[in-house]
Amino acid sequence: MTEKITVEHVQPRTVEVSQGWRWIVAGFRLFAKNPQIWIVFFLIYLVVELVLALFVPVVGAIASALLDPIFLAGFMAGCRALELDEELEIAHLFAGFSANARQLAMLGGFYLSGKILIVMLAMGLTSVVYGPMPQLDLATLDAADPALLPLLMQYMFMGALVMALLVPLLMAYWFAPALVLFDGLSARQAMKLSFAACLSNILPFTLYGVAGMVLFVLGSIPLGLGLLAVIPVLFATSVYAAYRDIFVTVSGD
Repeated sequence: MTEKITVEHVQPRTVEVSQGWRWIVAGFRLFAKNPQIWIVFFLIYLVVELVLALFVPVVGAIASALLDPIFLAGFMAGCRALELDEELEIAHLFAGFSANARQLAMLGGFYLSGKILIVMLAMGLTSVVYGPMPQLDLATLDAADPALLPLLMQYMFMGALVMALLVPLLMAYWFAPALVLFDGLSARQAMKLSFAACLSNILPFTLYGVAGMVLFVLGSIPLGLGLLAVIPVLFATSVYAAYRDIFVTVSGD
């Protein structure tokens, strides 16, 4: 791990729009160095998160949210190891448990709280525009009832609000695990800096997002098997490539 430094010495820079695609290319290069272990990483992460979220009521969902940035930090640690020409090992996936785990877990707490607040805010705004939110009976969705259209529009409006409001939260979360792990920042500092970095690079991130969606669709076509490569690249190795490209360490006096 790198030596911990203060937030004043970690500054994001603005990069060219084309870098959005180059992050993905660099991500695939990191993945190609040891694809088998990356797939194992992803499957372990997926199984743990799904078991907690689906089979342990309430507490499991909270635990899943808190563990998420810790596992993502493990993905980042694996990327750093490959960059240094070290062997990628399963142990890297669990590096976040022994490196600033408290702040990483706090990231998960902030992210979960933000999502809950966004849903509540979207429901409130939708109620202001359309009136109180009635429950949607899924059994009636196929019914040819003209009265169903306004109800569907109401839920579509709320869904669009949630998606729009999630973007700033995702920007604040995107680089935060790496900033906590490698730069020793607190959860709050990391989220603020991540948001600033994404905002100042909105154009390359737009290209990155469009290219990522295309790759996700292409990866889904052959029975979804391509996603075993695409998902680790989009949510781990390319994130690390972007982190290394955007963040520079400013030397002290």
